[in-house]
Amino acid sequence: MYYGSHKQLKIKKEFKNLIRPLHQQEYLQLEENILKDGCLDPIITWNGYIVDGHNRYEICTKHDIPFNTVEIAFECDEEVIAWICANQLGRRNISNETRRFLIGMQYETEKILQSKKNPNGLNQYSDSDDLAPGDIEKMQGASVSTHKTAERIADENHVSTATVQKYAIYTRALETIGSKEPELVPKILSGRYKISHNNIVEMSHLSAEELSKINQRLNRRKNPYLQYSKSRNAIQNNPQALIKNNSPSVKQMPEFDPDAEVTELTLTMSSWISSINRTKVNANLAIISETAKTKLISSLHGLESTINEMLNLLKEAE
Repeated sequence: MYYGSHKQLKIKKEFKNLIRPLHQQEYLQLEENILKDGCLDPIITWNGYIVDGHNRYEICTKHDIPFNTVEIAFECDEEVIAWICANQLGRRNISNETRRFLIGMQYETEKILQSKKNPNGLNQYSDSDDLAPGDIEKMQGASVSTHKTAERIADENHVSTATVQKYAIYTRALETIGSKEPELVPKILSGRYKISHNNIVEMSHLSAEELSKINQRLNRRKNPYLQYSKSRNAIQNNPQALIKNNSPSVKQMPEFDPDAEVTELTLTMSSWISSINRTKVNANLAIISETAKTKLISSLHGLESTINEMLNLLKEAE
């Protein structure tokens, strides 16, 4: 469909919050491109709500620039959220924190979708004495389906199944934090403030007042690292401690591991190799569509180029 700015699309906070906000320079560049060439990419919608293209829509309505929309048929909000997560995870310019959150959110959302398909509400915790004939098979089927979902999301993102489940805990913790102190979540997901997985979970148990004090500390700090005290009593009994000391001591600083990034990359590459080998065995490359073949060739060339760049960097570092 083709619309001018008179077409009013709806914005749902739950959808928009999953989209990485553009940095100021990125937004200005997008605005300049649209002013010059028009809105080339369609805005994805569902029932009049924007699913993808919030920034394009804002710029087009601001400057009265026509735009196209593509309506996708979803059954419910959860299907939209799962789609947004998968779509965002396909982009390169997201932080590691956002990537963890999206993987966890996709998994949690798809579990909700599965529970909707299982109206009896059976799960591994159901009392076997109360189960009717056939319920055990349904319960086992739901458990297998959930595990397969975790496996599929793990394969798509080149991580382990256990990592997907761990990221789900991370996502739930961030949602809890956001319900108490919304400003904290984008600061964490941006990657500007480094907080460990365990500390994120621990932070989720704090009160709204305590999280507000942490947010105040973040607003005052110039150092990009947040050292979250594991002692809740320190926050409750000495709230000024959160905003007084802007220079963490050596003992507070996380131990530096120069191999951490390279080790993580090495583990990820083994997953890539496994996926490629599996495709070589299972896929009939002679009958795949030209579109699929072209996309794969393009991705492989991109991967090859990136690998060559990394090899050159390693040679220069010798």
